[in-house]
Amino acid sequence: MLPLSAYREAINLDEPFPAPIDDPRSDVDLLRIALGGLPERRYPDITPDHAIFTDKGLAFALRYELVLRSPGPFDEDVAESINILLARHSARMGRTTGPNLMRVSEMLPRSDYGAARNVAMWRGDVRELVADAVVNAAMPNLLGCTDPMHPCIDNYIQGQGGPWIRNDCAIIHDIQGHDDEVGHAKITRGYRLPAKYVLHTVSPHLENGKVTEADRAALASCYTSCLDLALEKGDIHSVSFCALSTGKNNFPFAEATRIALDSVDRWLQYHGTDVIELVIFNIFEDEDAEGYMHALNNWVED
Repeated sequence: MLPLSAYREAINLDEPFPAPIDDPRSDVDLLRIALGGLPERRYPDITPDHAIFTDKGLAFALRYELVLRSPGPFDEDVAESINILLARHSARMGRTTGPNLMRVSEMLPRSDYGAARNVAMWRGDVRELVADAVVNAAMPNLLGCTDPMHPCIDNYIQGQGGPWIRNDCAIIHDIQGHDDEVGHAKITRGYRLPAKYVLHTVSPHLENGKVTEADRAALASCYTSCLDLALEKGDIHSVSFCALSTGKNNFPFAEATRIALDSVDRWLQYHGTDVIELVIFNIFEDEDAEGYMHALNNWVED
């Protein structure tokens, strides 16, 4: 596994990302500059003059192109325009502060889950979550999903965080020299996300729906590798996980949930909670919430 020390300085991981300037230009004017500076645009029909730009329309037009954009440098004025637009869009969204979430120990006081005081459940948009780090279900090349219409967390993170995330991932990939392995983790800044950092991990994909011991171990490694890396970074106290490997990766939800909860429980028991104080499970659907609640209500330590 590529150590953090091998790419930490290359992506300026410890440098604060500059806040956007106070710019009097309208969103439409800034979008014209932003889109004009993305020469690889694959959908040139999306222009500031083409659409009726509500706030959602502006965000969609920019995110659409950023999701498709290849990594690489861009003009300073283009970068600043993107920075301002994403910051404005983020400010229009809601905010949920991770450390203020109700813990499992409060929601389910009779649960025997060991890490209940340091784990929370939350259903919402990852682009609204204020946490030190959010976990991205990454592609093996780390460069993100390239289907702007696909409702995956990778798109949400890359689209709102901005093109700097993909640029950092490309640098990491170049240093490593190959695609990332399942169960490993990498870290970048969160840029225009409310989260300070993004932890990228490639989770197992089941081709035939049959789960092997190797699949279980790989999924558990996704959770522990992310937490190990967060601990090594040193200033991450809250981490949010999505339901890794479920959905199109075909891992049975109930088993994936058990592995997620067990991996986090074991990790926190071993490492303590002096640094990583809170782990959040970000849930998308009602049935997913029911699955987590069922697992926690019937928790028995292995």
